[in-house]
Amino acid sequence: MTATGKGATAAGKGAPTPAPPDPEAGLLDWGGVAVLCLCGALAALLEALLVPLYAGSVLVPIAVVLAVASNVLLPRMARIFVPGTLPAALPFLAWLIVIVVFGVLARPEGDVILPGGSGGLQWVSYGVMLGGALAGTVAVATSTPFVPRPPANPAERPGPTSRPGPSKRPGPSTPPGGKTVSR
Repeated sequence: MTATGKGATAAGKGAPTPAPPDPEAGLLDWGGVAVLCLCGALAALLEALLVPLYAGSVLVPIAVVLAVASNVLLPRMARIFVPGTLPAALPFLAWLIVIVVFGVLARPEGDVILPGGSGGLQWVSYGVMLGGALAGTVAVATSTPFVPRPPANPAERPGPTSRPGPSKRPGPSTPPGGKTVSR
């Protein structure tokens, strides 16, 4: 998406070009992104600890909903502070690092926070990891604006053509029966 809200590709060919980071972003803007990175890390910690949440004997998968919501909102909020791909990706990357380190890698005792195995608890664990990762990736990809690259060859630039094309005016036509019909 460009700054005007319209998507564009490089002269209709190839992959779109990502917009460069805003040079006008100040220290306060980057401070806001840093706070959102901290929020992403804390959200990952909370979501990992909420995986085994039960209401009585029923497993409540609220951690999956929180993982998807936090990874959709945090990159978009970071994009508001500093326009660009890197600021939008930083809160998601902070979330991803905490989930992998804290939730997946085993401690020396062999304990893990996000359990695998059989049962419903594994599906909540996988939902937090995969749902959050997918939501974060899509949020970063869709919140990044694209600016068109100018064509290298001036002949490829869009504009009026010098060759006249066929006329689009409605006129008489001859159907297979031979009678002339006016449109």
